Amino acid sequence: MNEPVKVMNRVYASIALGLGWLLFLALWLFYFVTKYSILQNIAIFIISIVVVAAIAVALWLPWAMKQSN
Repeated sequence: MNEPVKVMNRVYASIALGLGWLLFLALWLFYFVTKYSILQNIAIFIISIVVVAAIAVALWLPWAMKQSN
């Protein structure tokens, strides 16, 4: 597979990751937010950001490492 196709696959995966995160937040707010305290809800929000960021870093890090050469 050539490099532009790999980059576009990463772009599509990043878009899907962002939309998936928004879907998670919408479902969380609709179904679960009232079952937990405000601090627990803030913790879930922060943990979800950390998980999404870790996946995005793992997705883009190989490409970034190749660009340093």
